[in-house]
Amino acid sequence: MNLRAVLFDAADTLFHTRGTVGEIYGNVAREYGSTADSSAIHAAFMRKFRHSGPLSPANEKAWWKDVVHRVFIEVGMVRDFDEFFDKVYDRFRDATGWALFPETIEVLENLKGRGLKLGVISNFDSRVYSVMSALRILHYFSSVTISSETGFAKPDPRIFRAAAQSLETVPSQILLVGDSLHDDVEAAERVGLQAALVDREDRYPRASHICRIPDLLGVIPLVDKTAS
Repeated sequence: MNLRAVLFDAADTLFHTRGTVGEIYGNVAREYGSTADSSAIHAAFMRKFRHSGPLSPANEKAWWKDVVHRVFIEVGMVRDFDEFFDKVYDRFRDATGWALFPETIEVLENLKGRGLKLGVISNFDSRVYSVMSALRILHYFSSVTISSETGFAKPDPRIFRAAAQSLETVPSQILLVGDSLHDDVEAAERVGLQAALVDREDRYPRASHICRIPDLLGVIPLVDKTAS
């Protein structure tokens, strides 16, 4: 069936942190007396984040504050936690903490030029808008669907259905592009979307049951194939 829209995950698909989350948190934490290793902070963050449930618009910052507080209870608490948290939270609000992948603009320009609708689907909070604006890509997208606004987080099928509805496109005519095998690709396919896994570090060499591309440039031949 003809492809009418491309739906992208945000973080680690369109853009990435400037250093690991652990490095960014660690650099700020050291200003507040922390001696925790950046790799330990990163590992603790990933564990706490995965088990924290979806965000909601009413408590975004409080939700993140709870996650970060639990991270530093585990790795060693900083001085003046409230001040520390405000500072590190703002690092992820704009281009200070994020950078585009080299091919992102080229791919978005190409797809937009074909008349395809472009959307974002992410377990991000409302800072995604200021991040995308600072990185100068927000204007490419006609739809942004995030967990803090829908109340559902990937891999919940309801967030994918919300994204499809926002794009005003049936799922079978949407290509989902993301970096998570479980939360992006397999979840999207269960809802009826086409899907491609961005596997920049070759983490899933044996995942022969899905479409796997090395970077976003791999989206273009996929679009060509659906058009032929």
